[in-house]
Amino acid sequence: MLKQIKLFEDEEKQKRIQEQIDRLQYELNYDTRDYPISFIVDLYNNENEIFSPDYQRNELLWGPKQKSRFIESLLLDYPIPLIFLADTDEGSMEIVDGLQRISTLSEFFNEELKLVGLNKLTELNDCTLDEMPKNEIRRLKARSLRVIVLKHNTPADVRKELFDRLNTSSLRANTSEIRAGRELDNPLMILIKNLAEDELFRKNTNLSQNRINRKEDIELVSRFFAYSNNLDNYDGSVMNFVDSYIQETGKNWSDEIKLSFEDEFNKTMKFVSDNFERGFQKEDRKHTPRVRFEALSVGINLALRECPQLNVSIEQIDKLLNSDHFKKWTTSDAANNRAKVISRIHGVRDFLLNGEFND
Repeated sequence: MLKQIKLFEDEEKQKRIQEQIDRLQYELNYDTRDYPISFIVDLYNNENEIFSPDYQRNELLWGPKQKSRFIESLLLDYPIPLIFLADTDEGSMEIVDGLQRISTLSEFFNEELKLVGLNKLTELNDCTLDEMPKNEIRRLKARSLRVIVLKHNTPADVRKELFDRLNTSSLRANTSEIRAGRELDNPLMILIKNLAEDELFRKNTNLSQNRINRKEDIELVSRFFAYSNNLDNYDGSVMNFVDSYIQETGKNWSDEIKLSFEDEFNKTMKFVSDNFERGFQKEDRKHTPRVRFEALSVGINLALRECPQLNVSIEQIDKLLNSDHFKKWTTSDAANNRAKVISRIHGVRDFLLNGEFND
């Protein structure tokens, strides 16, 4: 008897599950369309045709370099993520996901965007649309983008939830993950991945498994080499700076470079392990902020280049870490500003070499 009751309850449960799936699937009704870029831009330029809802307007907007890289990707025929629109009862279309891509296209087609920071199509740097070859302009305008258009009867709360799922709850690949995946055969990236598993590096940084899964360890090692060897050329954009450094160094790789990089990295990690009780970690936390890692690891590496037999006392390390100078260098406010990056790295280097702060 109990078995029959349990079987009946299971069947009822299965029925409710199926009914719920069917009901909620019906709420998301859509078409897949291919629209030419020129058509999308025309729609966006006419506010009565396409608009961005309130829940999108507070999203962070791309800077000039991100916009330029998007245009470069289109010109190189790279795959572009889907754009999501929604038909409304009034006949216009609401942007569910893709505001930054569409607004960037509008800026470029309206001669309001000058391309900067391109590392592939370098001849297009400082160019606007009008300065491109005419055949490429026509080709760009005619290129189609894949668009998912939600039907007008899709509830507003469903559109909002779709936006949230596309932009927050789903884990989009971060810069480190993209770089690690793109540079699979780059010899420098291969070395970086190997060193990210170094025992002393793991001990000094104490990264959580979640941060390691998101390639934070690879990001830190990448920045160590980029800042150590190319700091003078840092322009304030960490992503482009690190990307370009890894790509260019990988093209000119040699066994000598590999041995030199391994040696400096290992000596830096040993110096930190020997002299910093908590490694790169903050005193009140169990993890390593990027700004702190950059300041200490690169500053120490540069100091060891000048003085390979560098010796410091516990008192000197305490003086450095507890100083107002160091706290100012490693605050997150404008952390990637060129002047601030150079200041914190050179500040640590100079203190370790001289025992004093240069005011």
